[in-house]
Amino acid sequence: MSSVRPLSLAARDTIENLPTDFTGALSTTQHQQVLEAFSRLDLLSQGSQRPKLFQLRCLISLLSARHVVLRAATGSGKTLAMILPCQRCIEIK
Repeated sequence: MSSVRPLSLAARDTIENLPTDFTGALSTTQHQQVLEAFSRLDLLSQGSQRPKLFQLRCLISLLSARHVVLRAATGSGKTLAMILPCQRCIEIK
């Protein structure tokens, strides 16, 4: 039996306000991957961080085995965009 930690209010608000053109184009699997990314990041950051839209788009592309070229400003979250797909490899205890 696993316990599920509820998402922070900020994470839930961010999920609810994702653009519909992004969420509407997601498959069921991709939607689940996005929710898992929010859940893991929310847990690890103790509610202080949420993935940005470009990071989620990168996540979906990488998990779909597509090549990604990511260009963004210093400090904008490029490293997190590359780490989010690895969330399935990391077991949180």
